[in-house]
Amino acid sequence: QQQQQQQQQAQQQAWQQQQQQAPPPPPPPGAPPPQYQQHQHNGPPPGPQSPVNAKYAKMTEEQSEEAEQASITRIKREILINWALVPPQFQMLRPIHQLIVSIHTSFPPAYGVTAHDYFGKWKPITPDSISLGSAMGGAPDEEKLKKAVRKIRFFLHPDKLPRDLNSEQSFMCRMLWDVTSDSWEEHCKQKEELDWIR
Repeated sequence: QQQQQQQQQAQQQAWQQQQQQAPPPPPPPGAPPPQYQQHQHNGPPPGPQSPVNAKYAKMTEEQSEEAEQASITRIKREILINWALVPPQFQMLRPIHQLIVSIHTSFPPAYGVTAHDYFGKWKPITPDSISLGSAMGGAPDEEKLKKAVRKIRFFLHPDKLPRDLNSEQSFMCRMLWDVTSDSWEEHCKQKEELDWIR
């Protein structure tokens, strides 16, 4: 009898150990998944300042920065190909007199950049307004050219631009300013060289 009791106790202990090691029974249908149950038991899910949430919030910011950078790269390419560089090689800046008479074609809403009332104030510069006249073959007049470049620089100057421009509009203004300035410098250098040769 004692042996039987010991065997029964041993069997009962073995059965209890198995129950402790066995996986929990599956949840009844309609019950929340186990992970959610754990969150419920461990308190509320992590707040917005938790490391996990911060990680994904940062990824979202990085994606929006990448999208903005891609947009800026696209605008730069559009300005260079459609306005600034001489086709078909696109290796040289156009002469300054060509750039200033067509600069208005690169103001927003060009190239998919949002329009702004400020750019509507620009009065396009015509080829006739900067040339020496048809008798001189339409060659640019240096004084008129200088005034036109000054007018563009004044219009695109960072201190003159509206404060509510978005990043694409601001980038576009900087790019147009840089191209115009570089082309004007090239023009002045070439003129000096020609004057020295004469």
